[in-house]
Amino acid sequence: MPLISFTVFLVLSYAWSQRNEGHITAETGLGYWLGIFGGLMMLALLVYPLRKRLPILRRLGEVRSWFRWHMILGVVGPALVVLHSNFKLGSLNSRVALTTMLVVAGSGFIGRFLYARIHRGLYGKRDSARESIESLSPLKEALNIPQEMRGAIREELEKYETGRVCGARSVRSGLANVLSGPFSRRSLRRGILSKLAVAIGNGSQVNRRQRKQLAEFKSALNTYLKAVARAEAFSLYERLFALWHLLHLPLFAILVLAATVHVVAVHLY
Repeated sequence: MPLISFTVFLVLSYAWSQRNEGHITAETGLGYWLGIFGGLMMLALLVYPLRKRLPILRRLGEVRSWFRWHMILGVVGPALVVLHSNFKLGSLNSRVALTTMLVVAGSGFIGRFLYARIHRGLYGKRDSARESIESLSPLKEALNIPQEMRGAIREELEKYETGRVCGARSVRSGLANVLSGPFSRRSLRRGILSKLAVAIGNGSQVNRRQRKQLAEFKSALNTYLKAVARAEAFSLYERLFALWHLLHLPLFAILVLAATVHVVAVHLY
C-alpha cells in the first residue's frame, strides 16, 4: 500500500508539471477514459461494505483481502479522476463532483488511520475496549505490594482505571482523558509511591530486600499505567471510528449522486 501511494504521488506530481501542455482533456481521448475508469473504481468501493453485510458474498475470499483492494481503489480511483480533470475545476457540476470526491477520499484516509489504531495490525483481528481493560489484570497481579497496603492500592488503581477508561461516555470526554492522562498518571504514581515509601520505611530503615521490592513495584506500576494509557487512547479511537462510520456513508452517497449528475450532464449537454 505505501508503494502504491508513493507511485500515485509521483504520477500526480508529474501530471501537475505537465498540466498546461494539453496532453489530457476531460472530454476526449485518454482524459475521458481516465474519468470512466476512475469513476468505476470509486463505484467499486461499494463492494467491500456489501461483502461484509451480504451472506451470499461471504464465501468470496477473506475480508482483509477485500479491505486491501478497497484501500487500493480508494487511492487509485480518485487519482485517475484528478488526472481526468487535468487539475481544472471546469463547470459547476464538475466542481461539485470533484470537490465531493476529494472530501470522500480525505474521509477514507481518516478512516484508515482510525482503523489501524483499533486493530492488531492493519488487517488483523479487531480489538475491543473490554480486551484492552482485561489486559490490565495480570499487570495488577504482578504489582509486588505489601500485604497491609495491597487492598487499598489495588482499589485506588481500579477506581482510576474505571474512571479513565470506562468513564469516557463521548468523544469529548475521551479526548479530555487522553489529553489529561499524562498529568493524572504522574499524580497517581507520585501519590502511591509516597504512601508505599511511608509504609515500608525510609532511609536507613529500608533494607536491601525492601529496596528491591520497591524497584520491582515501580517497574510494574509504570507498565500498568502505560497499559491504562493505551486503553484510554483505544477508547477514544473506537468512538471516533464509530462517528466516522456515521459520516462516511452519507458522504459517499452524495458523491455517487454528484458523479451521476456530472456524467449525465456531460453526455446530454
